[in-house]
Amino acid sequence: MIYFDNSATTKPSTACIDAMTQVLTTEWGNPSSRHAMGLSAHTVLKTARDQLFSALGVRAAERSQENLIFTASGTEADNLAILGAAHAKKALAGKKLITSNAEHPAVLRPFAALETEGFRTAYISTKNGIFDMEQFRREMTPDTFLVSVMLVNNETGAVNDIRAISDYAKQINPECIIHTDAVQGFLKRPFSPQTLGADLVTVSAHKIHGPKGVGALYIAPHLIKRKALSPVIFGGGQEFGFRSGTENLPGIAGFGAAVVEGQASLSADIAHMTALRTYLEDAITHAGRDDVLSSVTINRPLSDERAPHILSIRLPKIKSETMLNYLSGKGIAVSSGSACAAQSGRISNALLCFGLSDSDADTTIRISLSSDNTEKEADSFLDALRCGIRMLARMKR
Repeated sequence: MIYFDNSATTKPSTACIDAMTQVLTTEWGNPSSRHAMGLSAHTVLKTARDQLFSALGVRAAERSQENLIFTASGTEADNLAILGAAHAKKALAGKKLITSNAEHPAVLRPFAALETEGFRTAYISTKNGIFDMEQFRREMTPDTFLVSVMLVNNETGAVNDIRAISDYAKQINPECIIHTDAVQGFLKRPFSPQTLGADLVTVSAHKIHGPKGVGALYIAPHLIKRKALSPVIFGGGQEFGFRSGTENLPGIAGFGAAVVEGQASLSADIAHMTALRTYLEDAITHAGRDDVLSSVTINRPLSDERAPHILSIRLPKIKSETMLNYLSGKGIAVSSGSACAAQSGRISNALLCFGLSDSDADTTIRISLSSDNTEKEADSFLDALRCGIRMLARMKR
């Protein structure tokens, strides 16, 4: 299988699997227990937390264990950030929060839920992958208590300027909380909460060659002091009261191991994925008139920066699901968009917000790369895509 669907999930690394195996076989105590097995498990938990702090660029002097909360997914971390901020203080009821219109459902649906509770919301346009700062400036008011904007769009690869968004929001309301879903940006581009101006940062393990079922939320120290975040899962008070439930220690250890590996090769991985994405783009944009690849259109974000690993392309009147199935039959895995959106059977909201028509969005496929992918695999994909376009176009006649 040629796997070009790394934005959906990635193959767990050997280091991740080894770390998980060790915990499952020798460090399987409950980290909340006070005996030797529990204390050993707690050390594993603390080590993984420190590994994430390091990868997030949080300096040792600014780290407190309660500033990073492990969750069961990036989705849960997003929910904790948004619902936790909204419900932290009764005085916030009915006030305003802002996001973009192209967010992951893990952000859009909590926003929709808060609307039913009387909170006011605004959704900023992201046409052509550009966050509309003028609209944001009009919508940002002194009673806006939360702004949540993703760092990297999971379907188009567009990168949002979180720093600029944060700077303006803090001018209008210095206590406004800035949250970014950095799931697709983590270990794909260098950043820290401080450089982004973000108070809350969501990351996830299975997008960086870690296991599924583990996410994390970074919480800025000043939010802890202000008690500006409340839990959404209640129970035994694990994770400093922010996320009850016995921690998934094997998954957390795997997350930490994947982070260490990814951090060590970050620059080389970014260069590799960027070069491979450019190789695919050049094959399409420079295809001759007799090459069916000339009929393919790249959904290229017009933002100043792009993620190195995501390429969105539009097919010539061939439904994305049809091409996906054809390529799968040839041993090549791509996506028709977000794996979460694919479950609903609806046309991708992110692509519609990008500015595509229903029909264009329905003919778009996403190629998402990892450092494991090769130029040889890219050539095989391009050959299969050519064959698929020829065959499927004939079948439509």
